[in-house]
Amino acid sequence: MNKLISLISAAVVAVALTGCAAKPIVAQPKNADFEGTNYEFAGVYMPDDGKVTLTINGDPLMSGKFPPYTPKLILKAKYADHDFEGNCYFGSILGNQGGAFGIIASAVQNAKSSSADRCDMYISGKKLETLFF
Repeated sequence: MNKLISLISAAVVAVALTGCAAKPIVAQPKNADFEGTNYEFAGVYMPDDGKVTLTINGDPLMSGKFPPYTPKLILKAKYADHDFEGNCYFGSILGNQGGAFGIIASAVQNAKSSSADRCDMYISGKKLETLFF
């Protein structure tokens, strides 16, 4: 009987913990025209592991994780004979740290109006769009 209760308790805890996982944050897709070709940019951010994946025309070409306490991430890829870059700044990375560090980081970002989670999308060095998460 004790084994059954332990097994049921473990199952309930496992289900509860699975439900606590943060949901992915999806950026609204944006279209941009470059040299006569239309490109669709999109992205998803996984808060649990700090991973950003950026797509071009539905292909997941750029992916990376934010280093600890670092809100900036630059991702690069070659696609259709062009150099693509996602220059990402996620203010929530610092603001969610908690404690005095998180409070100070949030105050500095708010004063500079740089708290949005975003990725600026570049093709061959030219900024074309911004994805907001």
